[in-house]
Amino acid sequence: MFLLDDLLLAPVKGIMWLAEQVQKETNSQLFDAAAIKARLAEIQELYDSGMISETEFLKAEETLMARLNAAKERE
Repeated sequence: MFLLDDLLLAPVKGIMWLAEQVQKETNSQLFDAAAIKARLAEIQELYDSGMISETEFLKAEETLMARLNAAKERE
């Protein structure tokens, strides 16, 4: 009976495990301080070269700074 339950639930358990792994990877990329700092430097270069407007720069910077602060709180 337990073997049958395990066999029937295996696909669900596999999907749950996969979802957890995706969530962990997403969080690690979203809150990776080094990646956020690199993106900040990238948008600064884009702004300095005139490829993005000041409004775009400020909006992106605000978003990235919020992510960076959240990453620091998680540590």
